[in-house]
Amino acid sequence: MKTKLAFLGIALSSTLVASGFSETSEDISYLIDSYDKSTLTEISNELVKMASNEEAMGEFELASVHYKRALKIRESIGLRNHKSYASILYLSSGAEFQAGKSCDAAFSAKVASEEFEKHGLVKYRDKAMEDYLAYGKVCSLVALN
Repeated sequence: MKTKLAFLGIALSSTLVASGFSETSEDISYLIDSYDKSTLTEISNELVKMASNEEAMGEFELASVHYKRALKIRESIGLRNHKSYASILYLSSGAEFQAGKSCDAAFSAKVASEEFEKHGLVKYRDKAMEDYLAYGKVCSLVALN
């Protein structure tokens, strides 16, 4: 039953995106108010899976929205300092960059690098920092044009 409710929440979330409603804080508030921490974690995980599949299909904007929703859910249930948050944030930066949002991608990669650092994940910190620098260069070029 709990899994069915989680998938219902994801389906509603997808419907909101398809209809052009993409404000992450507003459209997931009903989920946060309706489900317990365990179910919200499941929903967040499913949103990450959806985003990954969307990236594979070239739907980077939609993937970015789903990653951001997963992050908002994790923040709301106290998982902001968990290493999975840093991982999702890093994945989000790649989708944002592919969607043409280089400045947002740079910011996300930088914060992900800082979060990886807090967890002692040096290899991931370094990769996120490399991406931050690359995305930042593109951002500055776009800003100059």
